[in-house]
This record gives sequence, structure tokens and C-alpha cells, in this order.
Amino acid sequence: MPKDVLELLEEYISEDNPKRWAKLSSTVESRRLELLLLKEILLELRKLNGKIRNP
Repeated sequence: MPKDVLELLEEYISEDNPKRWAKLSSTVESRRLELLLLKEILLELRKLNGKIRNP
């Protein structure tokens, strides 16, 4: 089961984990996070769109 987007973000924006911040400064890691977030947003939008079409 995929993780919730907020849970994924918490791993990166948590102030108690400075190593994650350093890792995020890497362009590759930053792009990976952006793509992961876009994927999760798209999945959520598709779910919502399905609910609207099939109430």
C-alpha cells in the first residue's frame, strides 16, 4: 500500500533529521522527491475523479 503524501513529506521536512535536508540538496534526490509527490497527487486526483463519475 502506498504511503500517504504527508507521511512521505514528513521524512524530508522533519527538523530533527538534518541528514535528509543535506540529501535533499542533491539535485537527483530533489527531483526524485518532486516526481514522487507528483505521482501521489495524480493518483489521488484519479481516485477523486472516479468517485465523482461513479457516485
